[in-house]
Amino acid sequence: MFKLFRSAVIGAVACLIAGSGTAEAASRAGYTRADMAEIDSCIAKAQKNSQHARVCIGAAAQVCERQPEMASNAGIKDCLTRENAYRDDILNDRYQQLMRNFSDQNAKKLQAMQRSWIAWRKEKCELPYMLYEGGTMAGVMSTSCFMETTAIRALELDEAAIAP
Repeated sequence: MFKLFRSAVIGAVACLIAGSGTAEAASRAGYTRADMAEIDSCIAKAQKNSQHARVCIGAAAQVCERQPEMASNAGIKDCLTRENAYRDDILNDRYQQLMRNFSDQNAKKLQAMQRSWIAWRKEKCELPYMLYEGGTMAGVMSTSCFMETTAIRALELDEAAIAP
């Protein structure tokens, strides 16, 4: 029923088969193979159960946060940052896919929309710093906002990329 992130799952599996090149790319981006596998596995299960892929937002971060060495605000923020990096790579892949498939006019519109979205996300995710006035939870809440907002946008662009 749901075809969301189908190419992400296929791409991740292909990357895992390809070997160390993927590990290096993921390492540079900040996420691990385990992060990719957790998200992709969750999405595959969601599709199998006719659930929307949004149920998987935070899947890798939650697994990461359960590791004893991540039991701090800094550790939690790192886990959220790692998932955000993978989601951002997916978002950028779908954006590029759409840009290649759109007419020049629609590509310019998408570019303007994406720039507006990036500015909106930045402003939206500043709210925790206002609420907590720079307290230690502000960074965690802001990073969580970035990850969730990026994941939702990646799903939106993925749906657009597979639309007829």
